[in-house]
Amino acid sequence: MRMSVYRKDLDIIKGFAILAVVLYHIGIAPSGYLGVDVFFVINGFFIVPKVLTSIAEGSFKFFPFLEKRVIRLLPMMLLATAIVLSVGFYGMLPDDYENLCESVVAANCLSGNILGSITAKNYWDVWNEYKPLMHTWYIGILFQFYLFLPLLLMLLRCVTQKLNIAFEKSAVIVIVTLTAISFVLYLSPSIATGNKFYLLPCRFYELAVGGLAGLYIINKREGVPFKNNIVSFICIIALLAIMLVGTCFAKSKNIDYNLVDGSEIVSAPILPQGVYLIATVTLSYILVSFYNINSMFFSILNKVRIFGVVGIMSYSIYMWHQPILAFYRYYYSTDMNALFILSFIICVLTLSYLTYNVVEKKVLVNMKTRFICLLSLLVINGIAFAIYLNAGVVRDVPELEITKDEAHRNIFAEYNDRIRQFDKNFEICQGKINVLCIGNSFARDWCNILLESNYADKINLSYSSNIQEYDIDRIKLSDFIFYFGYKEDVPLLVKDNVSIDTEVWGIGTKNFGDCNGQIYVKRKSPDYFSQTVRVNPNFFKINDMLRAQWEDKYVDLLQKTMTRDSSVVVFSDDHLLLSQDGRHLTHGGAKFFAKKIDFAKIFDRNKNMH
Repeated sequence: MRMSVYRKDLDIIKGFAILAVVLYHIGIAPSGYLGVDVFFVINGFFIVPKVLTSIAEGSFKFFPFLEKRVIRLLPMMLLATAIVLSVGFYGMLPDDYENLCESVVAANCLSGNILGSITAKNYWDVWNEYKPLMHTWYIGILFQFYLFLPLLLMLLRCVTQKLNIAFEKSAVIVIVTLTAISFVLYLSPSIATGNKFYLLPCRFYELAVGGLAGLYIINKREGVPFKNNIVSFICIIALLAIMLVGTCFAKSKNIDYNLVDGSEIVSAPILPQGVYLIATVTLSYILVSFYNINSMFFSILNKVRIFGVVGIMSYSIYMWHQPILAFYRYYYSTDMNALFILSFIICVLTLSYLTYNVVEKKVLVNMKTRFICLLSLLVINGIAFAIYLNAGVVRDVPELEITKDEAHRNIFAEYNDRIRQFDKNFEICQGKINVLCIGNSFARDWCNILLESNYADKINLSYSSNIQEYDIDRIKLSDFIFYFGYKEDVPLLVKDNVSIDTEVWGIGTKNFGDCNGQIYVKRKSPDYFSQTVRVNPNFFKINDMLRAQWEDKYVDLLQKTMTRDSSVVVFSDDHLLLSQDGRHLTHGGAKFFAKKIDFAKIFDRNKNMH
């Protein structure tokens, strides 16, 4: 038996869920991202019973089913990617545009989640706010679920027929087993957080839980959901509290800082993040199992209609809200004042209303749709892939010393990573200063500064990202050791083996803002090269802390870029961008610091040179 009752209550729940997601990306609801988990449960609720019942009845056809799901998802995706590709062409810097083109191809192939697991890894990274297609990971997981579930059940159908056992009972057992396995994978500490977030095996249980609820209603309740007004009210209020109010935090006694991104660690969740997700899935399971529309709370919302309408348009809203937010942040500002938020909501709702009625409702599975989708897919992905291969360079960018003819991928990463070739013992060079640099990419930036300086021919450089036992000889032979980090975090191997004549210095942190797009978008203005940016004030606090720890053996990079109003410069005197990502140095940035730093005050302190 199939469910025939249209669930208006689920439209309302979807309305709340998409609202939570949008508010999260604006920066208002800290746990609003859990709205996506509500969508997973609801999707499973509809898809699993439909597929299983059709296969049991012998009426299921895999390719028509998959095509219908693709046609449901792809047209909006193609429209969105075509627009973001065009807007990105207007003023994105090469690295950012290259990443966008990569995301366009992945999103249109319905595999944005796989790209996210490989590249972004951390969904909560601040830089994701500037990625217009960051949110397409959700569509990727849905598509892979639509692909995997029918194939699994069709295979199971063949096996049960040969073994002459009940298919539907076997299917439920298999789904329950996979749900348990998926849940264990999600809880497993050995699996990276990024993989838990982006990959289907760790998300399967959310979709399956909704599917099991649907199967129970069909098979045990004869298609009639539970009804309990009190339970419905309690569950929806609890779900809203989790999504909109957010995670509860306990303040920490000691304030710590991330030296790279400046983030402040002053609190920790009272409960682990996973607890809120599990609670969201559980509450969603109860809500889809109950027909809630007759409860007073839902009946009022049903009369108001706005949340139901928003729920119906949720896919369009989901697709449009992130590109608009990302480009606003990239080109203009990260400030979300009341006027912008109001304008943004009106813009998203208007655009979503148009695309829902013109695209979502109008697209049918026919030859015309197939042709348009295939042609659009080839054209958009073809353009995106060509730009990606050219490293996102669509115009000469003299500020980054890039031309269209000489562009190649990973040009900036190559400059920073070239220092890895120095990860070896000191070469025998009489009369040179043995310099060992230890740390992450910021330490490699310091190495590049040294190599661009007038002391480049006077030093014998060695680099290590993580000192090990076999590096003891390097430590003992060093005249100078430069370390990026807090002084108390200098590796014990260094402290235990450093020579009494060796000087250990601290490398300072630095920052040039979160996004150069806000700088580059003004490239035609007369004051373009005189622009400065305000950085996170935490960087100045970090710099003061590091300077106090290292005292007179501290390379203060941030001070070299500061202006009188506590902003930082982003261009060198010869009009080159100091950084392409706000964190790491370009060739021009390394040369800038090489000119600003008095290396004689560092190296001439040591009178016992080789």
